[in-house]
Amino acid sequence: LKQLERIISSGINAEYGGQTKKISNYAWDDAGASVKIFVTGIKEAGDVIDNENISINFEARSFRLILKKVGSKGINYSLAISNLNKDIDPETSSVKQTKTGVTVVLKKVKAAPWSSLKEVKGEKKDDMPKMDENADPSAGLMNLMKHMYETGDDEMKRTIAKSMYESQQKQKSGEMPDLPDMGDMGAGLDKL
Repeated sequence: LKQLERIISSGINAEYGGQTKKISNYAWDDAGASVKIFVTGIKEAGDVIDNENISINFEARSFRLILKKVGSKGINYSLAISNLNKDIDPETSSVKQTKTGVTVVLKKVKAAPWSSLKEVKGEKKDDMPKMDENADPSAGLMNLMKHMYETGDDEMKRTIAKSMYESQQKQKSGEMPDLPDMGDMGAGLDKL
C-alpha cells in the first residue's frame, strides 16, 4: 500500500509538477443524507484554488481528491479513501472550497447513519450479547465485557485488560476492590 501511494504521488508530481502531499489530517461528519469530509489548513484564507485545479473522482465505495498548485508554493495535495463504510451516489457527491481548504460531500445511497467513515472488516450488525433474565447477572456482565473487548479499539482493549488484571491482583492478595471516595457522606451519623 505504501509503495502504491508513492507511485501515485510520483505520478501526480510528474503530471502536475511541484511537490505533492498526502492529506492525512481531516475530519468527517455524518449529516443525515450525506457525509461531509473537512480538509482544512492546506491554504490561506485569501488563496483560491482554480476549479480546473480540483480533481475529484467518486466511485460507489471510494473517492480520490487531487488539489493542484495550492497556495503561493504551488503544492499539490491528494486524498484517497477506497473503503468507505457504505455506498455513496457518485453522481450527486461534490467538493466545495472553504476559506482554508475544501469540504467533500458524499451523498449516501441510503440515509442510514455511519458509525465510521471507513468500512470496518468483520463488523457485525446488532451483535451485542443478549442478556438472559434467568442467568447469573455477573455472567451477563462478563459477556458484555468480552463483547466490548472483542469489538473495541486498541485503547478500549488496553483499558479493559488493565482493569481485569488489577482486579485479579487484588483478589489474589485478598484486598477489597477500591471504592470511590464517599466524601463527607457519613459526617454527622454519630449524632443520630
